[in-house]
Amino acid sequence: MAPPPFSRSLLALPLLALGQLACSKKDDPKPAPGVEQVPICTEAAPAPAPLRLLTRFQYDNAVRDLLGDATNPAAGFPPENEVDGYRTNAAANAAHPLLVERYLNAADAVAARAVKGRLTEVAPCTDTTAPAECGHAFVRSFAARAFRRPPTEKELTPLLGLFDATSSRGYEKSIELVIRTVLQSPQFLYRVDTLGSPAPETGKVALGGYELASRLSFSLWGSMPDTELFDAAAGGRLATPEDVEREARRMIDDPRAANLVRDFSEQWLGLSRLAGLGREGTPIASKQLETSLRDSLDRFIQAAYFGPDGGFQALFSAKGVWVDTHLAGLYGVDAGDGSAPVTLPGARFGLLTQPALMTLLAHPNQTAPVLRGVFVRERILCLPVNPPPPNVNTIPPDPDSRATTRERFKQHTADPGCSGCHAKIDGIGFGFERYDQLGRYRTEENGIAVDESGAILGSGETGLEGGFTTSAELLARIANSRRARDCLATNWYRYTFGRVELREDECSLGQLKARFARSNGDLKELIVALTQTDSFLYRPARPAETGMGSP
Repeated sequence: MAPPPFSRSLLALPLLALGQLACSKKDDPKPAPGVEQVPICTEAAPAPAPLRLLTRFQYDNAVRDLLGDATNPAAGFPPENEVDGYRTNAAANAAHPLLVERYLNAADAVAARAVKGRLTEVAPCTDTTAPAECGHAFVRSFAARAFRRPPTEKELTPLLGLFDATSSRGYEKSIELVIRTVLQSPQFLYRVDTLGSPAPETGKVALGGYELASRLSFSLWGSMPDTELFDAAAGGRLATPEDVEREARRMIDDPRAANLVRDFSEQWLGLSRLAGLGREGTPIASKQLETSLRDSLDRFIQAAYFGPDGGFQALFSAKGVWVDTHLAGLYGVDAGDGSAPVTLPGARFGLLTQPALMTLLAHPNQTAPVLRGVFVRERILCLPVNPPPPNVNTIPPDPDSRATTRERFKQHTADPGCSGCHAKIDGIGFGFERYDQLGRYRTEENGIAVDESGAILGSGETGLEGGFTTSAELLARIANSRRARDCLATNWYRYTFGRVELREDECSLGQLKARFARSNGDLKELIVALTQTDSFLYRPARPAETGMGSP
């Protein structure tokens, strides 16, 4: 029997204009000197905000938490489109025929696995209970968890009908067909805020408990709500910002939050480019090198977010590096028991000198000051870099045993057509010249002393701007930079809300930056602060809700 029509409607499902918040800033009365005030967002204006398909990361997590299936079925889905490095951008990703086909295949496989080995856990039914009673109870509870809210009777009717119509094929088969159908439904595959009541003084719509439970779970775990969140929503305990903050603080200490930080960092830093990495000067096979470098960087980042000595300063200044036996040999150290970071030869200063990043931001046989400079300006400082003109040769100069990298890249600043941009890019990139294409520290290149001096130009921040003589000076400026701190908050905002910020996001983004600053750069507080912005707690009223016409 074919699934009910709604499970086949993905291609026809429109991207609804849900709207985004626009905010204006209203000053807090007399903030304390030196303390950044948190803006109060008082106005709302609609802006496009399409429905959001689950990403592959979110799909896998939701299936795991819904059915205990940890096989990562979304690995076979087409990759999401990226906008500004993020795969979470709502407007860039929509259902298409190949994706719908993969949804169908995944639903079939997940449903089959659920009933073959785990039927008594997924849909238990005793010998003394009628199968129809068990089946109907399963349909109601499963749909509620999969839809992340209580289903309507209109939604339940075809699912209950499917179970009844296939009961002659056996309880197991009926349960399997229900699971297959729900996993293909828009209610499961899309994240959507349902209608609510606008606040009369602002026109903002305060989201309901189930909507906030879903926003919390996907924003902190990349998955569906847990039992505690569902209970809080049902009991009216997600009615205030304080309620939301309480749940966010509980959730940030769950291992699933660490998994979300891992997903964010992979996209923020562009770590997918580590796949198939080839670098001269190492006996480690490419795949093993990728695995070891990823693990090393991940452990560093997790310590910065969740360790007792973590925080923004630690993220950009901590000196330790985690190594396994493979990396220990490469960097000439003892790995120990792997439970703590080690000190590598030479100086290390936080995230930007971690071996994984220095290796990623290099060419196979030489360093890459341009890649490193562009990365710092764009991803760490949120300073846009224009693409090179189409007539410019972007192939790096060949290595020369008689010259340093800096000497070979002189043409960038000597050519008037290139110097304007490359003074800003290379000036930062040269600050990392002590780290070769494998992130190993060096004091000489081809027998010539490495010159790591440079300059940060066009940053707009007094303490950040200007020349430096060592990488230690460069990285200390970044670690103490308001621009770098605000840029990290901006990147979390883009990742969480699935869009590059618009004018309408100005106040909510200002709220986030101010709360992060007040926390003294506490990275867990940054994630919690996302849940306290107006963009998280509200949506703007649609025309029909404000009396301005039909939606």
